[in-house]
Amino acid sequence: MSVVRKFLLDSPISQRLVAILWLFLLTVVGLLGLSYLTIDNLSAARAYVGGEGLWSKAQKQAVYDLLQYSISRSEQDYQKYQHALLVPLGDRQARLELEKAVPDMSVVRNGFLQGRNSPEDVEGMAKLFRRFRHSRYMSEAVRIWAQGDALIEQLERLGSELHGEISSGKADPHRVAEIARQVDLVGNQLAPLEDRFSYALGEGARRARNSFLAVTFGAAGVSVFAGLLFTFFMLRHVRQNEKRYRHLINTSNDAILVLDAQTGVILEANETSSQLLGRPLEELVGISSEQIVLEIDREQYRGVLDTTLNGVAVAGERLHLSLSDGRWITVEINTSLTEFEGKTIIQGIFRDITARQRLEEELRQAHKMEVVGRLAGGIAHDFNNLLMVILTQVSKLQRLSSHRQLLEHAETIRTAAERAASLAKQLLAFGRKQVLMLQVLDLNELLGEVKEMLSTLREQQVELTVMPSPQPLPVEVDPAKIEQVIMNLAVNACDAMPTGGTLKIQTSNVSRPDSQTGAGAPTTSYALLEITDTGCGMDAETKAHLFEPFFTTKPIGKGTGLGLSSVYGIVKQSGGMIEADSALGAGTTFRVYLPITERPLSSRKMPKVSSPVPMSSRTVLLAEDQPSIRSVLRESLESQGYRVLEAQNGREALKLAEHHPGPIDVLVTDVIMPQIRGFELAKRVTEFRPDIRVIFMSGYSEDALLENRLLSQGNATLIQKPFDPEDLVQRVSESWSEKPRAR
Repeated sequence: MSVVRKFLLDSPISQRLVAILWLFLLTVVGLLGLSYLTIDNLSAARAYVGGEGLWSKAQKQAVYDLLQYSISRSEQDYQKYQHALLVPLGDRQARLELEKAVPDMSVVRNGFLQGRNSPEDVEGMAKLFRRFRHSRYMSEAVRIWAQGDALIEQLERLGSELHGEISSGKADPHRVAEIARQVDLVGNQLAPLEDRFSYALGEGARRARNSFLAVTFGAAGVSVFAGLLFTFFMLRHVRQNEKRYRHLINTSNDAILVLDAQTGVILEANETSSQLLGRPLEELVGISSEQIVLEIDREQYRGVLDTTLNGVAVAGERLHLSLSDGRWITVEINTSLTEFEGKTIIQGIFRDITARQRLEEELRQAHKMEVVGRLAGGIAHDFNNLLMVILTQVSKLQRLSSHRQLLEHAETIRTAAERAASLAKQLLAFGRKQVLMLQVLDLNELLGEVKEMLSTLREQQVELTVMPSPQPLPVEVDPAKIEQVIMNLAVNACDAMPTGGTLKIQTSNVSRPDSQTGAGAPTTSYALLEITDTGCGMDAETKAHLFEPFFTTKPIGKGTGLGLSSVYGIVKQSGGMIEADSALGAGTTFRVYLPITERPLSSRKMPKVSSPVPMSSRTVLLAEDQPSIRSVLRESLESQGYRVLEAQNGREALKLAEHHPGPIDVLVTDVIMPQIRGFELAKRVTEFRPDIRVIFMSGYSEDALLENRLLSQGNATLIQKPFDPEDLVQRVSESWSEKPRAR
């Protein structure tokens, strides 16, 4: 009962109504089925009672004919006896077959027909026997039936003895009389069994009838109760529907207006409409809905109403609504046509998408930054290759020439090329195409190392406050690049405070959702680097272009516009995020989020720099697809006594490594080459020359970004283009003068 009570109290009214209807339907169907079953069983019981009458008449006739035969000794009387005995014998055949687990219904049918039962009653009699064989009254009737069949068997045996005695021609009168006496005794025993059998079946039929009547009255009561309950809940459902409708309308996050389909007048508005538009409900209801739409969008709004009036629902249409304070918002409108209390109305749902539109704009800006970054990175890569050619040729010129003026010009070219290389590195940083030398370090320790440099930025004009987190902040970054980020943001902050101010740098451990999954997603732990100044701040237009390359607010000649773009690229490539919060006259705060790592801290000892050591016995395999670069590098290495094997692509270098009979000590390879790239070449060569040292040359490489962990696996290092050929000679020498390490 508690379950039913809980269902009636807690379940929705619609479910209750459906349950009541099903209850009523099942009651009616069950009652019909029970009526059919009861009528079928009563009909079968009637057939059994009728069959009992035929059985009684037949067994009495058989006893009479057998007694008559004992007197007349006429064969005709004996045949009459046998014919009468067929009826109870047929019923016995049917009973014995029905008591089997799987009865043969043809045998059953033949037995009942032999017992002179109606063919229409045979199936019902068999079903009643099988269904209620073990019920109280049917079991009693079958037991009496079996006793009667036993007496019939005894009568059949006595008939056979009597017939044998008489037909022998020497009948013993005493024997015949004795058999006749036994036959009469059997007949007397059969008579009470008939009454008991009829009583048992009759009592069972009466009980079935009474049960059926009770069930019928109960079903009628249930039906009446279900009808009353249905009516009650239906009326309650109507009332609650109206209350629920009001509640849903008023608690919706969207503005909902009910409009007159013909005039567009607002008939009803929810609470959100009042809050969104800044007008009381009394002011909204009764005015034309066009009054809340900006004038430039009213023609479009009329089109929406006309389309809806023609029976076509409108979805996703964008309009601008005017607020009571003169501002406006962007909304997405969905309309539908319906009828209420005999009146055609338009229901309009107005969703404020101003914030979403802003996020979409930010997403477009992020995509634009991604495209510009890829373009900048590609240009910087090609530019680095050109600068490498310039620097190698200048180096060659300086080495071969002794003309003072020529050497001065060459030095001027070198200086310009190195400045261009610095710009290219900044473009690579923005495009996230540089190779990072990753280390696991505590951001607090790194900030402590940078603090001394920061303290001299603006002497006495800027007050510097550094507040490191009390707990360690292990991050996996390139320390030099993160130092660049801190210095760049700090310099920009000082530039924003020409008359002095406060620069505060602090770190902390925060948790926030991943930027790609958004709110509601599992949070990630980040080390937060927060740099705040009290400078002039920025307007919204400046913030929109803040991280774009070559965008600057500084005077001409005071900045390249690559500082913040390189900061953006370094942070993104390090797996982090950067945000800027600023307003004119209110200062600026940059927040850099770097993911916390669980890996152990790396050793931060810097490798010693040793002077080149001639290695005349060493062999270097040089793989570079640019002929001008390759020739200068070969000459520089050979000038220090190295034996150089030269290859213009990866496949050629692999063949040289496979077929060279002697040892190859160092593989110097460009990362980007035709046929086989540098990392693949190094991987395949180290498979059969495991002791070879590997030096990668790269301006940038997508593969390097994916595989630069190879640089920390013992036998590999990297030199970034453009570089002086002498730097390569130094690196080759270092590869043998000390144990290789990550750089």
